[in-house]
Amino acid sequence: MVVARHRRVGKGRPLPQAQGALRPGEYHSVKFKPPLSFEVGKGWINSGEELPDFIEIGQLGGFISFANVKEVYKPGTTDVVDAPKDLVGWLQHHPYLKTSKPQPVTLGGIKGEQLDVLVEDLPQDYYGLCGEGVSDCVDIAPLSNDEPA
Repeated sequence: MVVARHRRVGKGRPLPQAQGALRPGEYHSVKFKPPLSFEVGKGWINSGEELPDFIEIGQLGGFISFANVKEVYKPGTTDVVDAPKDLVGWLQHHPYLKTSKPQPVTLGGIKGEQLDVLVEDLPQDYYGLCGEGVSDCVDIAPLSNDEPA
């Protein structure tokens, strides 16, 4: 997961709105706020429709997500609360997640932090919106299309 803000005006092709392979090159967001542009090489895919608050692209072996998080699920529940100011710290202290040490990054001149997040120590009776008995899924934040991220 990448936690960052990027305000560069879109360059390159618009990100396709359907799931599928991305040709190598530069893309820009169409719906995501704030605007975002990025470049990919061979083997990248768009995982689905771009939302105003979420974009996910990936390769075999992993995905990178860009999210504009306004609300989060209270850990262990489906209750929604305002997102904390320190989202990285919230992720680090989430009882069902293991995170790497945050690394400083700069995107388009804007400073942020990048970290890897893995599901860990999920109770056997855990039930979330992403599915009962799913061992690698924890509800983090609701999206604008009413799906959990």
